[in-house]
Amino acid sequence: MLTRVKLSVESTMRIEVDRIEEPGGKFAQAYEADSLPLDDQDVRLTAPAEVRGRISRSGKEVELRGHLDSRAEAPCSRCLKPVELPIHAEFAERFVPAVSWREEEQHELQEEDLNLAVFDGEAIEIDDLVREEILLAIPAQVLCSDDCKGLCPDCGIDRNTGSCQCGELHRDERWQKLKNLRF
Repeated sequence: MLTRVKLSVESTMRIEVDRIEEPGGKFAQAYEADSLPLDDQDVRLTAPAEVRGRISRSGKEVELRGHLDSRAEAPCSRCLKPVELPIHAEFAERFVPAVSWREEEQHELQEEDLNLAVFDGEAIEIDDLVREEILLAIPAQVLCSDDCKGLCPDCGIDRNTGSCQCGELHRDERWQKLKNLRF
């Protein structure tokens, strides 16, 4: 059974909590590549982001489990060429109403609370979860190839396609004595 989802014109996904049956259901959403801003100017989606999962509710707590598939483009960390990356992410997120956490004076986080998020008590916005999962799936250092030589820091030439003499011309003589050190 597919859970009813209220979609707005901006193609955002919003799950109304009061419409979730206690045993739970399924949800699905496809975001067009240009409809989901990632808040990272260097990363962009190159294929639709497809999200599928199951939603369950236990009292006031809501749990979303599912997976996300897409493709993204990010610059190589060394030469800045665009690199297309497959995005495959599994997620399990629990949501509790913000009001219930405010009522508690102190709450010590346990390991199971690390995937806990708060919501307004009425609806859960899935867009932020999808955006976060996409950005977490991008490696910290994107490389076009393991042997990428990068850009010359002086003239900016791509060392994969050409060479320059900048490294030999701009040596700082103060560092030359360090070459003679033996460990």
